[in-house]
Amino acid sequence: MPNGFHGFTALTAIRLLQAAIAVCFSLQALALSPIPQPVSSGKFAPPPDWRPPVVALNNASGQPIELRAASVEVDLFGDQAQTRVELRLFNPNPRVLEGELQFPLQEGQVVTGFALDVNGRLRDAAAVPKAKGQEIFEDIRRRRVDPGLLEATAGNQYKLRVYPIPAQGERRVVITINETLPRQQGAGVLRVPLAFASVVGQLQVSVRAHSAARQDVQLIQAPADAQLTSGIAGTELHLQKSQWLAPQGPTGWLQIAVRHSGKPQVMVGESGGKPFFAAQMDFRDELVRRPTPSHVALVWDASASAAAQARVLPVLEAYFRKLDKTIKVSLLVVRNKPEPVRTFTVAPGGFGNLADALRSEPFDGASNFDHLPIPADADITLMVTDGLMTDGKKSINYLHTAPVMAINGAAAADTARLTRLADRTGGALVDATLLTAEGGAQAMLLHGWRIERLGSLSAQQLVTPTTRVQQGRIAVAGQLQDTQARVDIALVHPDGRKRTLALNINTKASTGRWPGQQWAQWRSAELAENAALHSSELQRIAAAHGIVGPNSSLIVLELASDYARYNLPAPPELADEVARISQQMMAQATHTRQAHIEAMARQFDNRQRWWDKDFPKDAPKRVEPKGEVHGAIGAATSTAATARLREQSDARKGQVFAGAPLAMAAPAPAAPVTAAPAARMAEAENRQAKTTSSAMVPSPTIALQAWVPDAPYMKRLQEADKAQLYHVYLDERAAYLSSSSFYMDAAGVFFNRGLPELGLRVLSNLAEMNLENRQLLRLYAYRLVQAKRNDLAIPVFERISELAPNEPQSWRDLGLALADNGEPQRAVNALWEVVSRPWNGRFAGINMIALAELNAIAAQAAAAGQTADMAPLDMSRIDTRLRRNLPLALRVVMAWDSDDTDIDMWVTDPNGERASYANRLTRQGGAMSPDATGGYGPEEFSLKTAKAGKYAVQAQFYGHRQQVLSGGTTVMVRVTTGFGTPQARDEWTTLRLANGQETVRVAEVEVR
Repeated sequence: MPNGFHGFTALTAIRLLQAAIAVCFSLQALALSPIPQPVSSGKFAPPPDWRPPVVALNNASGQPIELRAASVEVDLFGDQAQTRVELRLFNPNPRVLEGELQFPLQEGQVVTGFALDVNGRLRDAAAVPKAKGQEIFEDIRRRRVDPGLLEATAGNQYKLRVYPIPAQGERRVVITINETLPRQQGAGVLRVPLAFASVVGQLQVSVRAHSAARQDVQLIQAPADAQLTSGIAGTELHLQKSQWLAPQGPTGWLQIAVRHSGKPQVMVGESGGKPFFAAQMDFRDELVRRPTPSHVALVWDASASAAAQARVLPVLEAYFRKLDKTIKVSLLVVRNKPEPVRTFTVAPGGFGNLADALRSEPFDGASNFDHLPIPADADITLMVTDGLMTDGKKSINYLHTAPVMAINGAAAADTARLTRLADRTGGALVDATLLTAEGGAQAMLLHGWRIERLGSLSAQQLVTPTTRVQQGRIAVAGQLQDTQARVDIALVHPDGRKRTLALNINTKASTGRWPGQQWAQWRSAELAENAALHSSELQRIAAAHGIVGPNSSLIVLELASDYARYNLPAPPELADEVARISQQMMAQATHTRQAHIEAMARQFDNRQRWWDKDFPKDAPKRVEPKGEVHGAIGAATSTAATARLREQSDARKGQVFAGAPLAMAAPAPAAPVTAAPAARMAEAENRQAKTTSSAMVPSPTIALQAWVPDAPYMKRLQEADKAQLYHVYLDERAAYLSSSSFYMDAAGVFFNRGLPELGLRVLSNLAEMNLENRQLLRLYAYRLVQAKRNDLAIPVFERISELAPNEPQSWRDLGLALADNGEPQRAVNALWEVVSRPWNGRFAGINMIALAELNAIAAQAAAAGQTADMAPLDMSRIDTRLRRNLPLALRVVMAWDSDDTDIDMWVTDPNGERASYANRLTRQGGAMSPDATGGYGPEEFSLKTAKAGKYAVQAQFYGHRQQVLSGGTTVMVRVTTGFGTPQARDEWTTLRLANGQETVRVAEVEVR
């Protein structure tokens, strides 16, 4: 995906300054930038069009973070390179900031190390499952302690998060990358970009080509004073610059070529406590022409992030020109779903009409390859995509036997996925960023030797990055069972010939973790084609070898107690303290979950007492009541008491938002429940007989307040002719590429104008903007639910539950969508995750909210099953004390998309009494859930029986504690009448709040 679209948006945390990002982007170019094409002089061409990215701060008043120093150290062993990049970042702003950077690495690269300075010393990271890494980082960040997190997002995309970058202070970050050098003209090519986005205070670059003679190393491009010298280890280059600002473009590069003898290159080392090898051997390929196809399926990824794919048009033109007959082409344009198939006839040299059709397709929406209607008689499939699936099941569902030519033209792509797809089908990966148009066409027209099988008696778990012979070499890695081994490489040629090569391994371990990490990279790429099926193995590989993978991240913590709390391998200096604390925590946690269930039973018992109580519906008397009605929900208090409570709550909020940390929710101590389970069940069944009728609502009317954004584009979109609306949207989009609000607002216009398919396409851009950002994914899924497309929302919610299983909202949102989609069993199971687990204290109240929804879904499913003769739900997981449906006349639930945010919901009844965090039980029995001050909500208002009249719902944005320069918060409100009954009616609305203390009217419900 182009960096300008998904990598740097105003909706994620502040990015590190332009120069820092440019340096981190140098990670991708340390030997892995596009392979230079030979020029007439026989030397290497400069990089084609590399430019350092430019990133703006979310807040115009914020100053960019300065790059005080950058150090790049590269060690070369044959065609293998290890690069260490150290950055010193200075924050000139008067406030602490969190830094976040997204950057792509190219094919062959993998992050194998990450370190962050803690108390002035660099501390190496520990490998963790990805979801756990996010949970740990965010939990610790809220306590104002130092965490650092490096994770893969999609494909070979990486995200680095550092907190804090102190006001007027510095942080040091070190990233280590291993890679295989691309070859050109028989040499491995190392490339380091030296053009940064702004001045670098101190720049140091060193390259050491171990065991390489001076005559085998060629300096292709470098600053004038850079020289190669012979050193003890081999050939070296050292470069130092102050206040460095190199010219941008093709001249701002350091490029070095290293030639080798042609003998197999073998590295042996130990990683994860086991010996591994990684080897490469030269092999001359023999290419022959593929049979000319009669029918070509062309899959064209037209998602918003695929704009760079336009560069593949010359490759396609060259391919069709070289075919010697007229071809039938079935065009499948794919965005958030495949468009109808169109048929073209392309004669040699007649690519123009098809090219015009491709150019006319706007790049818009997400990429969803769940269903590809490939014609059964297609001889070959040309799949133009970057491989980064952002919607649906995030897979390429290709079930045909025709070879796939995966053609990529984007700088950032999931090349491992595309390589495996091409290998599996006998096709090829064609990278238009590396090849000329003629070279790309040749890669599709010709094929040669392939690896058919790897075998060895003394090595196991053999892997290769590709089964094709590429760049004149074969690569293989595996785990050694002996000090000596022979690996047999069985090859097969398209003409039927077979050949077996022998790779002999007799090398002492001398290269540390490199070989094991190389094996881990290739094995992970092999498993990642179906990452969900192999998630446990992927995590084990990452943990053993310390790499960042599809399901794993690297994290650095400060405190020994945190290493113990999250069960992470301790750094050497903290090992003893972590072991001691771990033993104490294990003893304390033995009964945590059971204690939580006991606490839930007590809360639900109080909730039932509230529901069984009859509250007055008349207007309150002027005389202040002498007593209070107490319960688990809250209390109906006097005006003075309510005022005091509000003052106390406001004071507490002020302390929280001033920086006081949130405490973890400690489960209440276990206490005996008065009724035995059987007796309580009988009582519940008796009460349930009168449940449904008790909360019937007499003709309610829900009027949602239309929230109309005042953005300048809205007037033009709303006034556009229906036939021209999409063109107007595309015209406006150029100015709002990184604005989630724009896509939500524009999608709403399409929905309102009766263009739901275009509305879904526009809305799906939220999945493209920032890879695996659960805030944006939640917005996307919520809006799909609001559009009554739960079938599309469920895969998004499932992805969120994988990314953030530590947040109860992930499971609650999924459960509600499943229920709305007619899947009550899965819904109940998901909601039980919310009810049964003790969550962080910032999620106060969500267990009881989810329990009400679980029981309502179960009751409705039971009622539907009695009439449809359906199998009853399996409720065996649900504690019997928690099973009772409590229908409501009116229920309002409000949630929001920004973490660490406090938004208050107010509901004013016909008596004029307002239910809020400060008045949690009204005179007529309106109950408000606990105040959610530190998460995403939700907050819930419940009313069993409703007095006739109007109920006004308002939302107030109290504030947030985010350490990023963030924009507004999107609020989702769900109003339900007849909750828990067959007459239940839901209405959704969304709005945005941007200013502290802002209050907005959300909805009005009239009960007649």
